[in-house]
Amino acid sequence: MLAAFADLERQGEAAGPVLVAFQVGDEPLRVAEPFGHPVSLGFRRLSPDGIAGLLRGAGFALRARHVREPEGREKVPQAILLARKPEAG
Repeated sequence: MLAAFADLERQGEAAGPVLVAFQVGDEPLRVAEPFGHPVSLGFRRLSPDGIAGLLRGAGFALRARHVREPEGREKVPQAILLARKPEAG
């Protein structure tokens, strides 16, 4: 994932802000039959601190961080991070 953030950073000013949204957690989620169809899906849940560190490591400054509790059918918290390349100066 660090490589993806580093690629964004290399795009220069054209990259603009980066918004990353994800499920929070340590345990992966495996779904065998979503919507009644035999398909194997795997989801990796992530740590907001870990993703923020990767963004910083790729040269971005964290501008906003929001972690909210599950709503509706959600089972785990949801995170949203907003980062931007620091202003040249």
